[in-house]
Amino acid sequence: MRLRYIAKTLGMIAAAATIGACSLKEELPYESRETFYKDESACISMLYACYNPLTTIYNYKFLMVTEFCSDTWYTTTSNLDAALSITPAKPEFGATVWRQCYVGVERCNEAYHFIGLSGLDEGKKKQLMAEAVVMRAFYYYTLTCTFGGVPFYLDYVADMQAQDDLRYLPRSNADEIRARLYEDIEENALPYFTEENGLKVRECDAPQNRSGYALGLMLQAKFAIWNKEWKKCLKPLQALEELYGEFNETRYPLEETAWHVKNCAESIFEVQHSYDLTGVKVAGNCAVFMSPPHAGGGMFDGLYMPEIGENLHNVTPARTNRKFAGMLSTGAGMNENNITKNNVFGTLPLTYDYLDPSISRYRVKIDMEAIQTGMKDGKKLDRRGAFLFGLGNLKTGETFGNVAKNGRLWGGPKFWCPDIYYANDDNNYRIFRYADVILMLAECWCELGDSDKALSYLNMVRDRAGAERFEAFESSETLMEEIRNERARELTGEFQRKFDLVRWGIWYERTKEFTDNTSLKNRMRPCHRYYPIPDTQCALSGYILNNPEYEAEQW
Repeated sequence: MRLRYIAKTLGMIAAAATIGACSLKEELPYESRETFYKDESACISMLYACYNPLTTIYNYKFLMVTEFCSDTWYTTTSNLDAALSITPAKPEFGATVWRQCYVGVERCNEAYHFIGLSGLDEGKKKQLMAEAVVMRAFYYYTLTCTFGGVPFYLDYVADMQAQDDLRYLPRSNADEIRARLYEDIEENALPYFTEENGLKVRECDAPQNRSGYALGLMLQAKFAIWNKEWKKCLKPLQALEELYGEFNETRYPLEETAWHVKNCAESIFEVQHSYDLTGVKVAGNCAVFMSPPHAGGGMFDGLYMPEIGENLHNVTPARTNRKFAGMLSTGAGMNENNITKNNVFGTLPLTYDYLDPSISRYRVKIDMEAIQTGMKDGKKLDRRGAFLFGLGNLKTGETFGNVAKNGRLWGGPKFWCPDIYYANDDNNYRIFRYADVILMLAECWCELGDSDKALSYLNMVRDRAGAERFEAFESSETLMEEIRNERARELTGEFQRKFDLVRWGIWYERTKEFTDNTSLKNRMRPCHRYYPIPDTQCALSGYILNNPEYEAEQW
């Protein structure tokens, strides 16, 4: 749809905008933009408004876009985004991403402009403007990852005529947008997050966990790695490495990457949520799709496990694609020697139980010895297997029904929300964290031909997970494939997998091969690597904006 002018008065925004949310006062004095930004609290209030669109974008539908339409997870829900049942005329959640990202861009542009004109001292003014620069870059990161090239502007829209002109902006090349934003962050953001003002810090140490130095560096790295500028990518990655320090279990425990652990030490950026039946409600809704099916009364897929969240609403939850999980095959006629081929994840703490004549297949159960010893088949057991995947009750060894019978894995403790109410979870959604930095360092060094450094960074992540080190590889291509698989293992469910596959140029082939969603497999086309720009926006532009890939596919 057309980019809209923010019609609310800044007085209303100031009253409403907090990182969580708050109630509007009944009587609000009118404030013009020229008079609103008169003190620091007013400027910060507008910056808070720059974050509000995030909770509308980063929800279960965007999880379907980025994770369920990839090689890792799938769902059989009727939601059209889960099977890419989208066209320019019916862009589904793409319309929301488009609209809300540009709301975010407009607010950031306005905040940058008017904070610059405010009466604050120059140092305070620059650091607040820097935050707007970083948040604006984040919205463009989301837009370019989702749509490819998009209309690009950095200026405050001063009047309705300027606003009307925006609809005629053409697509800018995505690589050029990323290169421009890399420099924008370098020049107008990073210099103003300093040790002296206390803002050259990790996300967990930033005021109210707002964006800043760490996110600015991460976005630079993401822009450069998309553009395959490996050396340029190393600069912000190495700055993050200096900031976050040694990556290991002692400093950054794996269990703290669970969604319910808010703003953990490893975090670089999180979408903030809180939910209270009697108070502020800024809830997410992803945990309900990343938990086993709930039959009520704390019964989850045949097991009584109220700790998952006994008030959880019943939906069609996500499952792992078999080739990703490397699950034991339980098909008819299978025996103990049959294991799914081409698995990404590797060994899981599961073993065969018995041949069940009623279903003519083997059942599987949790391998409690492997859980307790951290070893399976004479090798270290990757601890993430029982963290990412819901296998059953890890204390008693009871296995979820569909896991035992059909080899279908659910989302695990990483994603659960014990105090969930209906579909409202108060988990924070972790968008970027330090493990991602370590794996991007591995990728850059691999692409630059330094296999020793690449292997060193790859094994940092595997060491933290308690997994066997990756040592022998035939070529740099083999090593790169392992880095790609490690990103799937480590970062699954974190709104990134499809974006990774698209930037590597393998999304269509890899998803087509791996997905267990028949509807997605039959419907997906190469053009679906990006969402289409909504037809309504194309029409308003006089078709300056269009969707050539969709038109070529006659979609």
